[in-house]
Amino acid sequence: MSESRVAFDEESLSRSPHVDVLLLIVFTMLLSLWGLSDGPWLSDHEAIIAQGARQIRQGDGWIIPKVGDSPFIRKPPLPFWLTAITSKIVDPPNVETPVSPRAARLPSAVAAILATMLIYSLGRSMYGHRIGVLCGIVMGTCTGTLFFAHEAQVEMVLTLLCAATFACFWRATQTERRRGWWLAGFYACFAFAMLAKAPFPLAVIGLPLACWWFLTIPLLRLNETPCAEHQHERRWVLIRRQIVGAKRLVSVPGVLLFLLIFLPWPIYVYFNVDNALDLWRLEFLARYTGDLYGKNHSFLYYLPLALAWIAPFSLSLPEALAAPFLQAYREHRKPLLFAFTWVAVTTGFLGSSAFKVPRYLVVCIPGFALLLGPVLDRLFFAVRTFSIRGLRLTKTVLLVGIPVAAMVGAVIFVDRYPEQWAIYRVAGVIVILGGIVSTLLFAPGRRITSLLFLEATVALAFTSAWDAIGLSDAKSVRTRQIVEQFHARFIGDDDRVVWVCGRSDARLAYYTGLRIRPLFEDSELGPLREGRKTLPPELLTEGVRRITERLSSDTEEYFIADARLVDRMREAVSTPIREVFRVSGSTRSDDDDLVVLTNQWNTGEWEKIYPSQNEREAKLPIPLEPLWGPRVSRR
Repeated sequence: MSESRVAFDEESLSRSPHVDVLLLIVFTMLLSLWGLSDGPWLSDHEAIIAQGARQIRQGDGWIIPKVGDSPFIRKPPLPFWLTAITSKIVDPPNVETPVSPRAARLPSAVAAILATMLIYSLGRSMYGHRIGVLCGIVMGTCTGTLFFAHEAQVEMVLTLLCAATFACFWRATQTERRRGWWLAGFYACFAFAMLAKAPFPLAVIGLPLACWWFLTIPLLRLNETPCAEHQHERRWVLIRRQIVGAKRLVSVPGVLLFLLIFLPWPIYVYFNVDNALDLWRLEFLARYTGDLYGKNHSFLYYLPLALAWIAPFSLSLPEALAAPFLQAYREHRKPLLFAFTWVAVTTGFLGSSAFKVPRYLVVCIPGFALLLGPVLDRLFFAVRTFSIRGLRLTKTVLLVGIPVAAMVGAVIFVDRYPEQWAIYRVAGVIVILGGIVSTLLFAPGRRITSLLFLEATVALAFTSAWDAIGLSDAKSVRTRQIVEQFHARFIGDDDRVVWVCGRSDARLAYYTGLRIRPLFEDSELGPLREGRKTLPPELLTEGVRRITERLSSDTEEYFIADARLVDRMREAVSTPIREVFRVSGSTRSDDDDLVVLTNQWNTGEWEKIYPSQNEREAKLPIPLEPLWGPRVSRR
């Protein structure tokens, strides 16, 4: 290694590599762990994991988690296990309803911290210490990481496991030292990623690594040793060499380790849950092809999302994506191409899916961080000259663009979440002022100060706006109304509550403590929904029959149904139905309301507690219990 390279590797942000790492750890921990008990309600998908983990702790079993009375096999159980273990550690002992929002979110926060340090370590091995720290800064402080570090969904844990798999693969293929251990780590991390969200890792890990090995490496070698004659033959020679070399990556102990970690759970489910294969085919293949929901966004849907998730470093992302092909970054071309293949192939696969949601792109954030590290180093630290005219023009564009972008964001945000305008206003002012000051500070002699101020702006904006980040759509308001109505009417643990339309909103079970039962089990829906984008007529007919039959019985039950189905029932059957209450939907149409029904003879739970009209009136308005934490029985 040359002396210049040694000096470059030993450079640090604070003149001490150990201090750099310590500051990175502390700053990442503060941002990732801050406010886990506060913020918005858990979303529906978060509540699935939280409620399943709660029922694990309450004795429903670990192997096949349950949400309500139904086994949840749509996704593997690793997130449920992690949340249950976390709750056992951080929640108070002997509470009636374990798994607080803090316990549910903590695995994601810890995963964000570990992913940050992992990307620092991988970036250091690729580029050197200083760029490695910058890669870690991007990973730990970008918008996507901060958001999903505070989400109880599996995305941040999956991102950590995917990044660890890529890191082990890189180490195993770049050095002979401890190659066997790195391969074992590769297979183990791959297996745990599958146990977190199978079969998603097969595509977002397997496809990029296959393209890297069989396509990118031959093209890189072809470019490094160009030969005008027989170029086509040489290309195929290099590809064949990679095919032969792939045998070194196939480790029998590693494959056995992968199968030992991942395979037992799907085998157990297959033999213990009816129609498991039909449900998995519906959940994975039909969702990807569009047979379940149809196409919801264009192929380019994830490109603007990449800019959003990587903020506040979005302006450097175009250069980062071009860096593997630019002469200025030729020293780091190979690792840059590795990261580029990672994000390009993954984003292309996600774009090809008919079903798209923002959270799927989170697994690309580590790859983006590895691309951005050298670009930020050249921008803020490298010895270089700047065009005075170009610098002034860039500052002018930013000084105008930052306030304009903030105002456009305000219009969009207020339209969707008008009740949160005050929070956005505070965060928006911080972003505008911080962006302007960072821009003004950027000068050849004050670039590091500009970067530090940008990071301080990120921290202040996030901590001030956390209550507004991650808000659900209008269904969140509707769910809150149902929870409050249930509490007010003393509908509790001893009451049967059935969700009629599709999968129930898991927040109802989580925030009420009820075991919400589905009208149809997943094992029944799988064969009926296959290849159909809408509910088949026979399913609706059977649903109406089940509800009317049970409303006619002498067993007390509550049914949560949409208004359209209730209107259809009233027209089709003569069974007496009592409407307990209804809540408004996400549109102005009454058809979007949710209606809670019960047996005609059921006078309600609060009438049982306060039999006389005078007693009931004296108790109004009924104070509601906390929506999470230990609940006290009212019976």
